[in-house]
Amino acid sequence: MIPVYLYGVDRYTLRELKRNLIRALNPRNGACVLKIQEAGQPPRYLTCYYKGGAEGNEGADSAGFRWMRYGIQLTAMDPYYWTDDFHVAEWVFGRGSPFLGSATPIFPLKLSEGLVSSDAFPVLNPGDTDAWPVWEIRGPVRAFKFTHATRSFGITSEPTSDLIPGGRTLTIDTRPGVKTLRLDDGTNFWPKLDANPALWPLPFGRSTIGIHMVPGGSNAKLKMTIRPRYETY
Repeated sequence: MIPVYLYGVDRYTLRELKRNLIRALNPRNGACVLKIQEAGQPPRYLTCYYKGGAEGNEGADSAGFRWMRYGIQLTAMDPYYWTDDFHVAEWVFGRGSPFLGSATPIFPLKLSEGLVSSDAFPVLNPGDTDAWPVWEIRGPVRAFKFTHATRSFGITSEPTSDLIPGGRTLTIDTRPGVKTLRLDDGTNFWPKLDANPALWPLPFGRSTIGIHMVPGGSNAKLKMTIRPRYETY
């Protein structure tokens, strides 16, 4: 429940504020995004739907000629607060940069040169619960597979040719309600997935994942991004 106070310089202004508020809260117009930010802290977001409170109370304690107040009630399908994107890892072929540079922070990690094949790649989720990665793979890449614990997904059936052509980017969005694999030209890569794929979430804290990729040449790139979720703002 969020207390809201509306004030207008005249009655017309107050009515316009009320109309805009009701329109913004209308579930037919989609979800509302509640943004909370305290001084010196990053913003956090909660995606909500209107439940009640805007019916209006014209009593003397709740409304006047140029003011009105409400107790807006919102319902969140996902009870966690989101933050802005957090780049967990980045991998670049042929750049000649060191595995870990002393002049750069540990996260996001940056790798370079050659084939990546490891089941113990360190990653960080700074949130309080699982976060769903968005992967971006820029070709040329012939095959890939990403694993966490017993879950995995990938496309490994075409290792002799470029699965992702040079200069193209495949975006793998594992978020609930999205779950897509799409090339930047609109091509749907979902049918190409290996059998029984599990587009897994990244648990909170530090963990390790498996990254197995077969590059088709230089200038290939892998980026993993999450939007951490928190139990409170």
